[in-house]
Amino acid sequence: MSPQQKTRKPKSPPVPSKNLEGCMADVQKLYKEYSHGPFSKPELASTLGVSAVSGPFAARLSSLRQFGLIEADGSDYKVSESFMVMNSSGRDSAAFKAEALRRIKRPATFRELLEEYVSRLPSRDAVASRLETQKKFNAEAAARAASVLEESLRYAGVLDGSNNILPVRDDRPADRDDNKDEPGETKDEAPELGDAGSTTAALRVEVPVGDRKVVVHYPHDLSADEAKKVGAVLAAIVS
Repeated sequence: MSPQQKTRKPKSPPVPSKNLEGCMADVQKLYKEYSHGPFSKPELASTLGVSAVSGPFAARLSSLRQFGLIEADGSDYKVSESFMVMNSSGRDSAAFKAEALRRIKRPATFRELLEEYVSRLPSRDAVASRLETQKKFNAEAAARAASVLEESLRYAGVLDGSNNILPVRDDRPADRDDNKDEPGETKDEAPELGDAGSTTAALRVEVPVGDRKVVVHYPHDLSADEAKKVGAVLAAIVS
């Protein structure tokens, strides 16, 4: 057996080698250069200032793809919708934190760790030890992965100084709508009361409540009995 074979490290499972903040910075450079358009591997490498045939480039490309910040576009790449959500949201916003946490959970190893550590992330040494013993990481890769995970959670704003994992309230609907209304703005296409899928035009009334107001949309043909049912539902909600 040759000396090279004796010192060869076992191959560790794939995880990003760069934290989420560093990956966002890389993709922001790409977005500045190419916007929503496609870019090739050589163009990607040139924008990041590395050789397209180097090991560091392969590691950075892998990290961007594992976090889902770029996606394939034929033989090229383009920035992902997830990147756009984070890039257009404030760091303190629920939208940013929720999307960042989803990006961190995208690599299987990180997702499995966070399913195990629901409320608190152990120290880097403890996480690295778990990766070595249970996930078959070599020591160097385990230490790097533990650092990347912790740094990424801090960047996402979901890890406090005591390593408690903070809950994130995602205010967005299940079907992503990135075109949110500004405060005080209302949409013309408001939900209607009645049968699902009804196309009946709705009337709109504003009811003053102190220094606030409640906006109600209701169909033209709403009966008195139906109005009483609506009132009972509203009373039950706030009771």
